[in-house]
Amino acid sequence: MFNSLIEAAFRRAQENGDLDDLKGAGKPIAESSLNADPFAHVYAESGAMTPFSELRRKIEEARARLAAASDPEERRAIQTEISGLEMRKAIEMETWKRYG
Repeated sequence: MFNSLIEAAFRRAQENGDLDDLKGAGKPIAESSLNADPFAHVYAESGAMTPFSELRRKIEEARARLAAASDPEERRAIQTEISGLEMRKAIEMETWKRYG
């Protein structure tokens, strides 16, 4: 059912001409842009970030804040934030693996 909804939406977009002027249309996707992030190449072309990339960026920022923090309470809060972000990233990846 999910696939038929996507196919119908895609067909409708094609019929309406919504996909006619997309950047890179008709060109193959470079293998080097394919990685564990399923839509990284699409987001990279648009200048946006994938949910995975966004979570990775937030984790890196939190780790930088953790390295600079000296207050034990602040460090615990940042460590908790990192754990939550890592969990969200793992859930996103597992969901993609199962249903992607």
